[in-house]
Amino acid sequence: MAEEKADDFLAEGYYDHVPLFTEIPDVDTTIFDRLSTAYQGEEFDYEHVREQRIGFFKKVFDRIGRWLGGLFPDGNYFKFSDLVYKILASLALVVLVWIIYRTIVSRQRLLSPDEEERAEADEIKFVERNLMDVDLPSYIAQAEKDQDFVKAIRYLNLLNIQLLARKGWIDWKHAKSHVELIAELTDETLKKEFAGTVHIFNRVWYGNTAIDAAQYGAFSSYFVNFQSKWA
Repeated sequence: MAEEKADDFLAEGYYDHVPLFTEIPDVDTTIFDRLSTAYQGEEFDYEHVREQRIGFFKKVFDRIGRWLGGLFPDGNYFKFSDLVYKILASLALVVLVWIIYRTIVSRQRLLSPDEEERAEADEIKFVERNLMDVDLPSYIAQAEKDQDFVKAIRYLNLLNIQLLARKGWIDWKHAKSHVELIAELTDETLKKEFAGTVHIFNRVWYGNTAIDAAQYGAFSSYFVNFQSKWA
């Protein structure tokens, strides 16, 4: 039966009853052009709209996830996007806790220091950059009056450096470290005593602890004695 039907399809004249076109009908191609122009707007670019809704970071994570998915094809063992979102959520929680602590518990500003801290930092920078020309005793006296003994120790240390530079025992440059300045001293006694005052300065300034008047008196005596001896 199947072979008989197949023979019928192949028989000569089987398709003679199908009508033939004597002329090719005219087709108005401008209709397609008009439709194409009408749907060229951004609102019809569904792929673009979808990407906008997804968001920039999600697109990045999805692309990375797809790339890593090619390396680790078994999704049951590795889902990069889920991992990233969990990490970002954890980081956001940590930042939130830090903000709460910074603004409420410690009562400090969120990002920028207050005006008083900024003014103090600017003053110290000014003194250091103009060390050879400033009147350091006046700065020391003001710091002592304000009971800012840590800053007073810093100025006492700068006063020692100013002395050494004016004597020509060191080549002062703002960018030089204490180690470099100590290495320039040729007198071993001078080098040892200056290194001792630098050690006190480092303990006080970088110790991040306040000192009282009695402690300041004990520390400052080393700087005063250094000044008296080598002036």
